[in-house]
Amino acid sequence: MSRKQASFISITLAGLLALTSCGRQTAVGPGSGEGTLVIRADVSGTAVATVVVNVAAPDIPTPLVFNLPVTDGVAAGAITLPAGSHRTITIRAFDAGGIETHAGSVTLDVAPGSNQTISAVLTPLTDDVSITVTLGRYGVTVTPSPDTLAIGRTLQLTASITDWNGNPTTGTVSWGTNDPAVARVDGSGLVTAVGAGTAAIVGTFQGAAGAAAVTVTP
Repeated sequence: MSRKQASFISITLAGLLALTSCGRQTAVGPGSGEGTLVIRADVSGTAVATVVVNVAAPDIPTPLVFNLPVTDGVAAGAITLPAGSHRTITIRAFDAGGIETHAGSVTLDVAPGSNQTISAVLTPLTDDVSITVTLGRYGVTVTPSPDTLAIGRTLQLTASITDWNGNPTTGTVSWGTNDPAVARVDGSGLVTAVGAGTAAIVGTFQGAAGAAAVTVTP
């Protein structure tokens, strides 16, 4: 697929390419007037340098545009939008040259206040991997990341949870690995290197997820 040069100044919904199928989901929460979503995407290992979020709805005359900075391989931020139904959130990722690398969208109902966590998948428009984005009331950051271990060595990971206002929050994080043949993780976040390769170790709290990339060497 050819790559598209994008403008970060004037972004519309008209020219989007290869969006994932839009599933309509419902997010609920208390509050009044406006809803807030914490958006987080682990983009480590990709060429993504910035993430742009568009919000459109029948009762929003001009689409809202938010820019999420990428820091240490993570694009994260909180967006506030008018509460209501049929909010289409389109998320696009760009490399440092302004080339669009990923795109995806989801349509949902936004309740006043904070909202439960849902996810959307960004499809690669170039030769890259897909990216999963979480949208909800919490954000999870896993550290250290990335890291390298020799086979047989261990690494203790820590998960930090923030709420939709950016305030630290306590809670029990569930841990998992996308490749147990490379690295295993126990319930406390202790990683054990098993075989050569790279694995994503994921910490999850109430649907929000953060990941650490662990490379295992022989």
